[in-house]
Amino acid sequence: MQPQSWAIQRAFPRFQIDLRLMVRSTDTLYGRTKDISCGGMAATVAGEIKLDDIVELVFQFPETSAPLKIVAEVRYHFGFQYGFRFINPTQRQVAIIKRCLDGLPLAP
Repeated sequence: MQPQSWAIQRAFPRFQIDLRLMVRSTDTLYGRTKDISCGGMAATVAGEIKLDDIVELVFQFPETSAPLKIVAEVRYHFGFQYGFRFINPTQRQVAIIKRCLDGLPLAP
């Protein structure tokens, strides 16, 4: 029996995108997004963030006039690779993400 793929297990499809990212917790760290969905994102971040930490993610899509600031929980951590789950994004934030994801390639 073969294991299920991540795409089947995820609540939201993820799309490849490379954006600058600021992660605010006790320190301010910087990184780059790898992929994003309406429920979270994966990113490479230069620094140490603990699993289950609550952080603020700040990033901006090229099509928008202002950065998004979304509270998120660190769900996985492997080296400098992190997975974040958005916590209670607003309807406006979700609408902006959906609009900006249109036409992007699906993440593997």
